[in-house]
Amino acid sequence: MENGIQFEDKLKELELIAHKLESADVSLEESIKLFEKGMQISKECSDALNDAKQKITLLTEELK
Repeated sequence: MENGIQFEDKLKELELIAHKLESADVSLEESIKLFEKGMQISKECSDALNDAKQKITLLTEELK
């Protein structure tokens, strides 16, 4: 993940964004920005999970 930020940190940030979006105190413009950022973080997490899955698959294939 970018800038050495860990997967778990990205998930926490995504949770914070979700809580902010659920808040009535956020303007439409800010909601759109938060949603955009959340989608980017979600993609980064998904990519990290796919990479981990590939590594695990390779490792388990080597053991066969």
